[in-house]
Amino acid sequence: MRFISLLAVFVFAGATFAQGILIDHTCADLEDIPSIWITAVQNTIQSHYAHTSHGGQLTYGVEFIEDANPFYDCEVGYLTLPTDSGAYCVFDGQETTGYVGPEDYWQTASGLNLTRDVLDNNPTLDTSMWSWCTQCNSYSEAQVQAYLDAMTLLEGEYPDVTFIYLTGNAQGTGSSGYNRFQRNNQIRDYCAVNDKVLFDFADLDCWWYNPSSLQWEHNTYSYSGTNVPSEHPQYYGDEYGHTTAASCTIKGKAWWWMMAVLAGWNSTGIEMEGADPGISFSVSMENPVTSPFTVSVATSVQSQISLNIYDVAGRHTAEIASGSFQSGEHTFLVDGLTAGVYFIVASDGSSIFSERAVVIN
Repeated sequence: MRFISLLAVFVFAGATFAQGILIDHTCADLEDIPSIWITAVQNTIQSHYAHTSHGGQLTYGVEFIEDANPFYDCEVGYLTLPTDSGAYCVFDGQETTGYVGPEDYWQTASGLNLTRDVLDNNPTLDTSMWSWCTQCNSYSEAQVQAYLDAMTLLEGEYPDVTFIYLTGNAQGTGSSGYNRFQRNNQIRDYCAVNDKVLFDFADLDCWWYNPSSLQWEHNTYSYSGTNVPSEHPQYYGDEYGHTTAASCTIKGKAWWWMMAVLAGWNSTGIEMEGADPGISFSVSMENPVTSPFTVSVATSVQSQISLNIYDVAGRHTAEIASGSFQSGEHTFLVDGLTAGVYFIVASDGSSIFSERAVVIN
């Protein structure tokens, strides 16, 4: 059983939470995301998103999801950062334009300054990303490397912001689609080697979940002996952002998944296999809670138990209990915490055997 130190475990936006995250079609099921992490995103993350028309697929997607279920409250502000309490707030565009080509985000000195203006004037932003249109169909390796270099430059200037990389959409076929495939692989390889956060837009284009077979289907075409992934025929259309509502919704779900991971879900680095089978751990009430609240630990054997609370930046906030406890259920009152997201960590004093996030209203 391997554990990462607490300082490395609890990292968050504004600190160092980006460590090699890949978001693709396997990250498109909202039902797999515990509701606490959706709430955590809404309470703790604000994002900057710049794009042209193809990139609008993501904003359409989160709007469709909220229309179907208001729990997924996401406020997208055109050229501004919304301030809606309890919603995931997104600054859409730059301060002076909503149609953001590469020259208006990373490719030119003036574009970099437009990005800097948004980040400087909205210091609560935690993430920033820019979506390709069809540039990868024709860009050279050097041009895509310039994108990677510009993102690295911005990362150095804004260490408290996580910059999210994207691949280009997969609608192109023929030689342009093959070029796009190569350039997207260039981006993927760079992100994998350098532990970046990658939203794999192209992958999401190419896979469709068949409700009849309950299987994902992958679309490709052959070019010079290579099977090149391309947009699935189920997504052919020009309803929203040059695709279908279904394709937008898949991307919106993946966006929520990515933000939930950045908020801490499934990314703490704690491997639970091999945990003490005689100990169970639970917070006694559903999230969100109000202070004070109770935490319960049950054990079938006498155990050394330490319960501590950490904030989202990994700072130790409070000790709940520590000592040797007989078998049975033990309940503790937690009081004195302000509103926010915390992690309750149960350990035997040296090894962590469970953790639970709690949202306090």
